[in-house]
Amino acid sequence: MAATMLIPLHHVKSKSVGECLDRSIDYVRDSRKTEDEKYVSTYGCDPNSVTEQFLLSRKIYEDNVRKPHKNDVIAYQIRQAFKPGEITPERANEIGYELAMKFTKGKHAFIVTTHTDKHHIHNHVVFNAVAIDGKSRFRNMYFSSYVLSRISDMLCLENNLSVIESRYEQRVKSHSRMNAHGSSHGLDYNSLSFLVDIEIKMREGKGKGYENWARKFNLKQRAKVLLFLEEHGISSFEELVKKTNTMDAEIEELNNRVKERNQKMADNKELQNAIITYSKTSDVYTAYRESGYSKQFLAEHEKEIQAHKDAKAVFEKVPGGKIPKLADLRREYGELIEANRPDFQQYVQLRKERKDYLIARKSLELLLSREEQEKEEKAKAKPSRSSRSEASL
Repeated sequence: MAATMLIPLHHVKSKSVGECLDRSIDYVRDSRKTEDEKYVSTYGCDPNSVTEQFLLSRKIYEDNVRKPHKNDVIAYQIRQAFKPGEITPERANEIGYELAMKFTKGKHAFIVTTHTDKHHIHNHVVFNAVAIDGKSRFRNMYFSSYVLSRISDMLCLENNLSVIESRYEQRVKSHSRMNAHGSSHGLDYNSLSFLVDIEIKMREGKGKGYENWARKFNLKQRAKVLLFLEEHGISSFEELVKKTNTMDAEIEELNNRVKERNQKMADNKELQNAIITYSKTSDVYTAYRESGYSKQFLAEHEKEIQAHKDAKAVFEKVPGGKIPKLADLRREYGELIEANRPDFQQYVQLRKERKDYLIARKSLELLLSREEQEKEEKAKAKPSRSSRSEASL
């Protein structure tokens, strides 16, 4: 199981920054631990001059951004340990490199070394606290360690490696035990507890339907779904269905409210324009009427006269026939915009969240259908008592 730690490396006052870096880097690339540095890889720096290139970026930062402060962090070390016998040193080093790249987003130089001197293979990653371009520093936030472990878990799941059992998996197992002992129905196949068994099956690489299943549902997507469900505290397929259905109802309600206000705003704007147009063309229409509706006058002022008629047609649609004041209409329009803003923002956010939940739901449906299909195939393949009797005759 891949365990991770994020350790800041501070500048020790009695030593120079270079000496502190050398001490850390020399330890992680110890030839006795890395089989003569067979399992060493770097990014953004040469393996033979890691310290010098770390210091160069640091110098650029100090010259152009700011000087170091007390207890300055000069680098960070990531430790990643794997379950004994589960991975080769070569693959461990590749995963360590991927972890460092994803965690630093390719902005910081780093060295990855894989130690094989213990009963468990483990990685050491040292990355510079200052970015390669010397313009920024790594910010060790409160959730940095959590993010690191999530990335590591994702990479392990993608590579069929075990991860440390989370509180989510403990809840699932507890729920399964309750079903087994407290319910006559035994294991609830709608529960996500069966995913734990699938994880074991996947790691072993056994089972007749494995290749089929893997083609339909790739490892990367499976890892994302498992972590998504854990992070959102969902422990059964029913919970996921209920959540997506509730979101659909909320989205529809918000959409209806927004549409209703949009229609009111459109009617309001039409009435505002009609009032302005009616006022602007009133004199022309009065002159047209006084001319005895002269055809010549109409030809000369057809556009204004038609606009005046269209404005009157809008007034006729006003309930009660009372035309509101322009100032009142403008105030109402502003109120509608303000009322619509939070609903529309919530609508957009829910739509975005719903997409993630639906992806998880569709993926789980595929898992469940595959599980049921395998059960049916096994049932068909198992000969019945009557068929065995007939065969013996």
